[in-house]
Amino acid sequence: MAELVTEGQTLTIRGLDQPATGNYSCWAGGVLLDSTYVVVGDSGEKGRNASCQADSYRGSFRCSWIGSHSTVFRARLTHSDGSVGDWVPAARHGRRFSANFTDPSFCPFAEELRPLQLHFEGISYTSFYNFSIYFFVRDIGELSPQTSPGWGRGPGSPSGPQPHAEPRCALLPAVRPDPPQELTAHLREGQLHLAWAPPASWPLPKSYFALLYWLQYELPNGTQVDTFVEGTEKMSLQERVRRVRISCQDPYTYTNTSWSPWSRWREVDTARPRRG
Repeated sequence: MAELVTEGQTLTIRGLDQPATGNYSCWAGGVLLDSTYVVVGDSGEKGRNASCQADSYRGSFRCSWIGSHSTVFRARLTHSDGSVGDWVPAARHGRRFSANFTDPSFCPFAEELRPLQLHFEGISYTSFYNFSIYFFVRDIGELSPQTSPGWGRGPGSPSGPQPHAEPRCALLPAVRPDPPQELTAHLREGQLHLAWAPPASWPLPKSYFALLYWLQYELPNGTQVDTFVEGTEKMSLQERVRRVRISCQDPYTYTNTSWSPWSRWREVDTARPRRG
């Protein structure tokens, strides 16, 4: 339990805890002299994770994390060249918060020499959150920030103890492309010729940013067949096919979650010309 100690015009809160948070005012008769809203620094709810996902290597990505319903969050990105971006307000969906970021200095053809820093601040009626995560764009994945409480106060920061970030991040690749586009199917000379294009958001050249394609087609009896193609955007099938769809993945991120969403099913005209 917090202890309030007064000495002259100074009020000291010892052992600040959540029940002691709130608005503290100093009055002289009926005149308000000063008012301070006090919150407690919080190292973050146990189990909070920030996860980031990108649809390509263009330096843009989306991050989400868990927070309480009464919290307002903002975040900002320190770019790979050391410049600091603007604060971005986070959108809330239930207890999940999210925001989009872009590193304008990111070059997909160059080696990343320093990690990006994503800094989060949040405030509720009782608590102030302050933590950072560090990562490379090519290693975007599950980032688990670990913070430890400390004391300090900066411009625009609430009163009370505030945590200093000491993040430890476990990285799992999670660059997830958009679905392939322009899937076509043509029956010619007894063969089904398939062709497609990489996602519009995927960077060029294709030879540098190759994709692994997962082609799934359905036979007239309902059997689904899977085949994988790399290094090309076309193939031919001998079987009679009723419909086909396609997904893709960065071949350097072999995780189940890094496959793109499926394209829509492409219906195939299986009617074959009769001979004689």
